[in-house]
Amino acid sequence: MGCPLGREVGYQVRFDDCTSKDTAIKYMTDGCLLREILTDASLSRYSVVILDEAHERSLNTDILFGLLKKLFQKKQRGDRQAPLKVVVMSATLETEKLSEFLEDCPVCTIPGRTYPVTEIFCNLIGPKDRESSVYVKEVVKVALDVHTNEPAGDILMFLTGQAEIEKACDALYEKAESIDYRYDIEDRSVKGLLILPLYGSMPTDQQRQIFQPPPAGIRKCVISTNIAATSLTVNGIRYIVDSGFVKQLNHNSRVGLDILEVVPISKTEAKQRAGRAGRTSAGKCFRIYSREFWEKCMPEYTIPEIQRTSLTSVILTLKCLGVHDVIRFPYLDSPEERFILEALKQLYQCDAIDR
Repeated sequence: MGCPLGREVGYQVRFDDCTSKDTAIKYMTDGCLLREILTDASLSRYSVVILDEAHERSLNTDILFGLLKKLFQKKQRGDRQAPLKVVVMSATLETEKLSEFLEDCPVCTIPGRTYPVTEIFCNLIGPKDRESSVYVKEVVKVALDVHTNEPAGDILMFLTGQAEIEKACDALYEKAESIDYRYDIEDRSVKGLLILPLYGSMPTDQQRQIFQPPPAGIRKCVISTNIAATSLTVNGIRYIVDSGFVKQLNHNSRVGLDILEVVPISKTEAKQRAGRAGRTSAGKCFRIYSREFWEKCMPEYTIPEIQRTSLTSVILTLKCLGVHDVIRFPYLDSPEERFILEALKQLYQCDAIDR
């Protein structure tokens, strides 16, 4: 935009507000937008709200869907001077379902400017390995095969968390040291391997390293959590090695807590991971699992967080927003009523709510 950050264009995240009275375009997290609705239910300061990466279906995003739907209905009754425009953006969202939810809003499809990606099922794990961690060893094996047999181009590997990533980095370092680049590499222009981890808790300066081009003749290999599937784009990636798993927060009713579990990704997530290889040139996606694993173990879409985690925080947020009938709130995907009642009971028992 050619202006200093914080003037016409700014951002707001938790504990950091880089905006001014002149700001016309503001980037913010979904949590910050929810806090603004607490003080200004009609979002009177804004003419347009854009929800990006809506397919992630976080708790905050699903609450925002319902609140914006209610705001749209109020607009029809003339509660707001000028209509609020809402744009929902996603690469993989169920568009027909969302359009129907938002009063049959129009759907605009923008063709992607991506290159073809060849998808290869490596058949190294199957349905019987659903509860196993053998995939960590297998992604390292496939990444080494890619490095030694494929033309120049960077590699992006997907694992589930920091511990797995560090384990894979150590294994790759050890294996890479034994490579003789005079005889073991098909593409003689490749002279080395730069291994870079990426996960959410890494310091920002270390995360920036993955965006730097590697030295001439060096192939970059980024080992990442799901953060690299949606939140950012790494240039130069031509090869994806997909473990097929992700860490997901699920509610365990037996212990009454939300627990991080390693589960198979959905087919839409798998397609999005593959798409990371086709941003700047044609690429390949090596799926370490079998087609049988794809068909039997991977759901079509990711289960929304609101249908698999504790609803206590959702209900507290809705109560703060003045929504008293939380059962009839317009959810895009309604949680089971028994889970809502269970959360209400927990909140009442600890005096967090009085009715």
